[in-house]
Amino acid sequence: MQYSVTEFEAIYLRCFPPAMRLAVSLLHDEDDARDAVQEIFLRLWEADKVIDSPQAFVIRSVRNLCLNRIAAADTRERFRRRFPLDETSDSTDIEERHLMVQSAVQSLLSGRERQVVDKIYAEGLSYKETAERLDVSVSMINKCIVSALKKLRTHFKTNRP
Repeated sequence: MQYSVTEFEAIYLRCFPPAMRLAVSLLHDEDDARDAVQEIFLRLWEADKVIDSPQAFVIRSVRNLCLNRIAAADTRERFRRRFPLDETSDSTDIEERHLMVQSAVQSLLSGRERQVVDKIYAEGLSYKETAERLDVSVSMINKCIVSALKKLRTHFKTNRP
């Protein structure tokens, strides 16, 4: 049983303002906050059953999603700091490197590994979000990432650009 349009509208009107305040306070960006809140309301709308405490669900889910996005952004920033682009590189060099990485991903990784790498590194999803979208466990996501990165490291150690 799902929510009726009237029930959902009432939940939305009641929960949207506090959810937005929370998301903005965590993400410090109104557009990102709105995206996060809308994603949670979409999940609520698509839920197979009526949730006993929708306001608690919305607030908890918004908080968790925002924290996951912050963690993913931190991971990307650490990666950028660890592997900075050479400032003297021109755009052609950067494009060539990007194509080399894409080619390695396509040729070396399994279909599942490619999906996981794309969701985490290109889309910026957390391991948990990726697991939910691919309908697998978080430990499976971790195993795929470990395996994929090992293959890519080995490849680029022997085939330096």
